[in-house]
Amino acid sequence: MTDDISQQPLARAVLKALTRTRGANDPLGSLARSVLGGEVNLRAAAGHSWYGQALGDAFAESLAQRDDLAPAERVEIDRQAGRLRDAGEQSRVDGDSTSGSVPSEDSAR
Repeated sequence: MTDDISQQPLARAVLKALTRTRGANDPLGSLARSVLGGEVNLRAAAGHSWYGQALGDAFAESLAQRDDLAPAERVEIDRQAGRLRDAGEQSRVDGDSTSGSVPSEDSAR
């Protein structure tokens, strides 16, 4: 088991999404690439003012957007996040802390 949150399936999924949706000059895109590339850990990156400010702003915006979602949409997001979290828990039970695969709908039942 690792204490590095960037190794958790949900965190890795978010970081990978940021690399796909944010440019190299965007602080969150740069942060994601740096963390996934092993240049810096997530805790150290978040402590950098450029990254930290962007993280704080994005978090505040995401909370506001979540509040605007319909209840069914919030439930679906929570369900998907739970699947990623459960995949991470299962990988620790199996002793494979590097596994980032997400169970299929059928195997999650």
